[in-house]
Amino acid sequence: MKNVKKWLSIGLSAAMLTGFSACGNENQDNSRQQESIASGESGKSEESSAPQESSTEEDGGAEAKEPVLLEWYYRGNGQQKDTDRVEDRVNELLKQYPGLEHVSININCFPASEYATQVTTAQASGAQIDILNSVNLDFDRHVEDGSWMPMEDYISDALKTELPEWLWEMGTRNGHVYMVPNYQNAFNANFLFFPKDYMDKYGDYDAMYQVLTDWEGAYSEKVQCLADYVKAVNEGEGGGKYCGNMIQGDTGSLGFAYVTPYDNLGNGFVVPDKSNEVKFVYELDGIKDMLKGYATWYDMGLYAPDGETTNILDYNHANMMQPTACVFSGKEQVGTPEQVAEIYSSAWGFDVVAIPTQPYNYIQNTWGAGGNGISSTCKHPQEACDFIEALTTGTELGKEIYNTMVFGLEGEHYTRDENDPNRITTLEYDGSQGGSDTSYAGLKWILGNSFYAYKNQAVLDGQFERIKEMNEAPDTVSSSIIGFSVSTANVQTEIDQVVAVVGEYQSSLNSGTLGEEAWDAYYEEFMEKAEKAGLSKIREDFQAQLDEWLAENR
Repeated sequence: MKNVKKWLSIGLSAAMLTGFSACGNENQDNSRQQESIASGESGKSEESSAPQESSTEEDGGAEAKEPVLLEWYYRGNGQQKDTDRVEDRVNELLKQYPGLEHVSININCFPASEYATQVTTAQASGAQIDILNSVNLDFDRHVEDGSWMPMEDYISDALKTELPEWLWEMGTRNGHVYMVPNYQNAFNANFLFFPKDYMDKYGDYDAMYQVLTDWEGAYSEKVQCLADYVKAVNEGEGGGKYCGNMIQGDTGSLGFAYVTPYDNLGNGFVVPDKSNEVKFVYELDGIKDMLKGYATWYDMGLYAPDGETTNILDYNHANMMQPTACVFSGKEQVGTPEQVAEIYSSAWGFDVVAIPTQPYNYIQNTWGAGGNGISSTCKHPQEACDFIEALTTGTELGKEIYNTMVFGLEGEHYTRDENDPNRITTLEYDGSQGGSDTSYAGLKWILGNSFYAYKNQAVLDGQFERIKEMNEAPDTVSSSIIGFSVSTANVQTEIDQVVAVVGEYQSSLNSGTLGEEAWDAYYEEFMEKAEKAGLSKIREDFQAQLDEWLAENR
């Protein structure tokens, strides 16, 4: 992280030498041309594309700046019924924001399925783009082709100090900052969750906690511990109770239980923490042990109730108290076992207890929340950066602008708690964020610093504070290769072939339905076929890229 450390150090030293200057507070009328977002056209106007000039007021006081319209492209819920009204409210607030009184924003929001295409089309046509969000874009490719402008010269000291050093590294390439990362929870630790009613009746929480958190213990002992619990629940409840899987999260995209935390390079290739060695995920001992454990459970009649067609999501999480259900399941969250149990007890409607499945919290090398950067064609980069700062640093007006973008209009999309100005009730949804079926809802993790978001009914008191504290805790481990990503250009054919092999074998490997006796032979067959498809070539190419990056950055 030497480039970011140097950049932060230089910026803060300059601030101490030069001090801070006051901003003017003149209110100016904003000139804005509203265009149809749905068509993919920007609201470009002659005024917004002209170079910024200033004129002196008659009294000889502060300079009044020419109006500036910024086009902001980002991925979200798309154009909604009240998007235009929310945009109008944001622009009203900007008239009061010091330094941005002459600035207005034109929102270009597209759903995930359209965003990358709309950005590419706008760039190809020469449409005005000033602020560009990285979510659902290939950030590294856009940096390489010059679509993003280096930002460090426009970033204030207040913005520099708002975000932790490792987060700035996420938006830095080749010593230049290309985006201000959106700030949210930096990791999702995995836990196993158990209905408290079943644990109290049939389990021994303390004994199971000791076995399952023995990080040096054999995986077979964990498998047996969980199987004994499920057998006891089955006997007590009259059957229909199953082992849940331990793939982290709902899709397995973030990691797996009882595996050393790792960085995800994509397409099944990872770098285990502290190893600097590229691996195919199915080569990891923990993954093999976990999947073979499913086969052991299947032989016991405790796993995959519908066989290979089982959709575990039908049986776990909020479904764990159904007549036929998994009676433990893995899910990610941030906090202590007691804190995460409280979160999901509230969400699922019954009390649960939690046991962690990894020895420490780990921040990966890539940043799923993305960030906002400045397009290389932007004619007003300082204003663009200052607007991003308003969404990030939590000033009183900036916080109101950010929450307007997220939650919409008070009294129409949400009501405020009279006893807590940061507590609201969203009127069209009860979850942590609304969807495209609402009259308006923004995605707080895409729009700026989510730690300044209002707390709606889905957020427990203290939840944001705990997450931020754990993000920045000294015992939270951040990847040593933050900022590294691989190019697939040299091995795309081999990647396509290996991905096809995974698709052929994955269901049987993951479902446990082969049984323990047949699992090893099937696994070896799978790995041999993946090797013939080009596994080693991909691994060697990625390793060479990592070695080169390490030599330049560490």
